[in-house]
Amino acid sequence: MRRSVKRFQNGSMNITLKNVPDKVYRAVKRAAKQQGRSLNQQIICALETEAAELERRKRVAKWRRELDRFAPSLPPMEDSVPLIREERQRR
Repeated sequence: MRRSVKRFQNGSMNITLKNVPDKVYRAVKRAAKQQGRSLNQQIICALETEAAELERRKRVAKWRRELDRFAPSLPPMEDSVPLIREERQRR
């Protein structure tokens, strides 16, 4: 039985991108220059932002499933107009 060994440099992973469209490269390069970053730093920032967004979407989907399971157990909502009128009359 052979185990797969993961090797990281300083806790990070190296990736090689191939066939990046010119339009994408120019946009990322321009953004890097505007923000005072290297191209590498800009790409890492974009990947971090996208990874955070993917995690957020995963959490939202989980919350939505929980809400969909919980919602049917709630009593039906009544019209709030009579409650508002009653509250106004108390004042």
